[in-house]
Amino acid sequence: MEVVMNQEKVTLDIPLSEKLKGIPGFFGIRLGEEPFYEVVCTEGDKEIRKYNSFILASVTINGNFEEVKKEAFACLASYIFGQNKDHKHLKMTSPVLQEETNDYIPMTSPIYQGPNSNGWTMSFVLPQKYNLATAPTPKDNRILLHKSPERMVASLRYSGANDQEKIKKFSAELVQWISKSDLFFPVGDIQIAQYDGPTTIPFLRRNEVHVEVKQFF
Repeated sequence: MEVVMNQEKVTLDIPLSEKLKGIPGFFGIRLGEEPFYEVVCTEGDKEIRKYNSFILASVTINGNFEEVKKEAFACLASYIFGQNKDHKHLKMTSPVLQEETNDYIPMTSPIYQGPNSNGWTMSFVLPQKYNLATAPTPKDNRILLHKSPERMVASLRYSGANDQEKIKKFSAELVQWISKSDLFFPVGDIQIAQYDGPTTIPFLRRNEVHVEVKQFF
């Protein structure tokens, strides 16, 4: 598989086991590892969950949602499929996480739009066996390895292809639901969780919007 990284073509050596996951993945069947969580409460397509800690590989790129997706995914995919300083192949997990950021990012390649432009951070969840000491070191200095601590998250699940209008709609619905709660209140920014790739039949795709929550008491 070839991807474009910093205007150069890079060939990714994708393990056969990962390629084979694409067959059941077409029908929305997920074989990859997912972060462990406990469901605290459920209401229709909404849940409050308690997540264990896990390690993330993240990259932040300036641009809109559609512009960033391919470049960010290619950057992180190259990392887990062997383009790291340890030459290790990591298993693909789900979901892929994205969140919007307004932080300044220095211009280091043509894809960046410089200061004052909106951007997105995409993150891959590393397999549970890794911690910050054992995770492979990225070659690409844009990739940050960090730990997501134990936390409580409100989620809303939906299907279909993802776009910014759909994200805004379901994000507003999730925040409105939490704002009516007597037990929880939202903290932090909305995060998008995508469990399936673009080859999955759209109505079988699992998408979610997340927001971290705290308890009032």
